[in-house]
Amino acid sequence: MQKIGATLNLNAGDLVGHLNCRYLTELDLKVANGELEKPQVWDPVLETLAERGALHEQGFIEHIKSGGLAVTVIDGVGADRRSLVATGDAMARGDPIIVQGALQAGRWNGRADVLRRVETPSHFGAWSYEVIDTKLARETKGNTVLQISLYSDLLSESQGVQPASAYVVTPGTNYTPESYQTADYAAYYRHVRASLEHSVSVTVAGHAYPEPIEHCEICRWRRHCDDQRRADDHMSLVAGISKPDRRVGETWCRENCSARNDASATSVVAGSGCRSKLREDS
Repeated sequence: MQKIGATLNLNAGDLVGHLNCRYLTELDLKVANGELEKPQVWDPVLETLAERGALHEQGFIEHIKSGGLAVTVIDGVGADRRSLVATGDAMARGDPIIVQGALQAGRWNGRADVLRRVETPSHFGAWSYEVIDTKLARETKGNTVLQISLYSDLLSESQGVQPASAYVVTPGTNYTPESYQTADYAAYYRHVRASLEHSVSVTVAGHAYPEPIEHCEICRWRRHCDDQRRADDHMSLVAGISKPDRRVGETWCRENCSARNDASATSVVAGSGCRSKLREDS
């Protein structure tokens, strides 16, 4: 998420982040608007995952080269004018494989791991391109489907035809891409995209709360959110509490705080009084 002038540019990371956590979207929006500093987090585990991901992608590229196909690599980071022009030129030439192709349509942009030429007509000529993404996870999840859907959508803007399929290459498959029909996931993609676009366009700040979720483990905001929960004495800090029990406690808090007009406790829905009551009842 990056604001250039009056335009808020969005990418695949923003889309995936919004799918996992609405509070993450609110924090990133504050950074883009200059209201909050972006956290600088170094995590050796995440660094190792990033290195493994880069090696997996490079292994796939070497596999392609060993098959005799010429590979065009687009330099740089992000979707700046130079990388966009270089990608467009490569597609116009009909290069068989384009690595790190830069794509943009309106406020949305991204870098696809691989664009592979297929013999389907487009405004480039008798050919067009489809997206291939490399992932470490052996099971393709919603995050990945969203990414390849976005890249395919951006690609359709560039070439004038919607790619029929997008592909994911996971470890242990001898670099055999797994096919996904873009039409099958179009509604899902449009729903999440529209939700994100609405969230960043509203003038009134949202009211999401940093509930602990699986995505927290790889999120740059996890320390910020953990500090917020501790400051609020959030119910997730109760040892061994399950989500259903937490919902019961939060319902009790809403009802009782509302009855005594305790606005601050109602907004947090997890104050120390709620935790104390939960311990008493357990």
